Amino acid sequence: MTDNSAPFLPDWASPPGDTLADMLDERSMTQTELAERLGVSLKHVNRIIKGAASISGELALGLEKIVGPSASFWMTREALYQADKSRQEQRRAFADAVEWAKQFPISELRKRGFIAADAIGGELVEQVLTFLGIAHPAQWRDPLAAYRKSQKFQSNPFALSAWLRQGEREAAEIDCAPYDEERFVAALSRARSFTRDDPDVWWPALQELCAAAGVAVVIVDTYVGAKANGATRWLSPHTALVQLSLRYAWEDIFWFTFFHEAGHVVLHRKKQRFVEVAPNDRPVDAESQRLENEADVFAARTLIPSVHEPHLRSLELGEIPRFAEGIGIGPAIVVGRLHHERLLPFSHGRHLRKQLQFAE
Repeated sequence: MTDNSAPFLPDWASPPGDTLADMLDERSMTQTELAERLGVSLKHVNRIIKGAASISGELALGLEKIVGPSASFWMTREALYQADKSRQEQRRAFADAVEWAKQFPISELRKRGFIAADAIGGELVEQVLTFLGIAHPAQWRDPLAAYRKSQKFQSNPFALSAWLRQGEREAAEIDCAPYDEERFVAALSRARSFTRDDPDVWWPALQELCAAAGVAVVIVDTYVGAKANGATRWLSPHTALVQLSLRYAWEDIFWFTFFHEAGHVVLHRKKQRFVEVAPNDRPVDAESQRLENEADVFAARTLIPSVHEPHLRSLELGEIPRFAEGIGIGPAIVVGRLHHERLLPFSHGRHLRKQLQFAE
């Protein structure tokens, strides 16, 4: 499991002079005596104590000899202080970006452990940026501009951005081999049989199979307003990411989405990105529609090869379980296909479909 706890970011900055003052007290040494031993002015020592002057490498070596512990200790202490001080200055500067940060699904990010429960103001902005992996609000980009922007897409861009980013973070924890198309297609052929099993059986096997072929597969609960069933993009020239949600937990919809996303990986260029949405939110321009249709056909023919389509179209309801078993897939996949092609009324075959339940 990934540790999603928000990092500790102090709202104060303690200069190394605080530590130095304590050491002088322990040794009953005055600032004047320290200045004489270091060969610097009393004013300079006083400025270090107050945090108004920094500790140089030469001074750190002198402190190592006079009060200890080591020069690297003092240099690290100085670096941490400067980072904390810069963080406080940045938080004050980020005060104008609080309203931007609040557009993200903050309550859900808190529940998932990405944002601290008490983070407000500039600290809230800072933690949102840390989650997103960017340095400044100006670096954030509306994901709808990159993911098939011609779609009639109704997602909230901030919720969608959070969902996509969580997928990237979880994918980073998966050890993937370099992408191998032949191996990935073979993995998809094996994955067809997983449609007959429960998630606690097939989920780890699916991740392992795909990772061995260079494709990270993650399931991320959707955020309110992020109306996406799945997404595909390349994290590097050698690693693809297939991200799925449980927005519709019906097994036939989930599996079709997975194979649809896999189709984008196999068929389409690595620079392209795709987010899958409800059918009525599909692309309106011809090129985007062509790409989506290609992925649809790939998914349909992988799940039910075209050689079986004549028999599929003549199936009676009671024949579905035996037909599905004969071609090595779950009956829900057949029911979903017949529903989609309107060969079976939507009120029929519901007993052969179930919603996916993942163990905690």
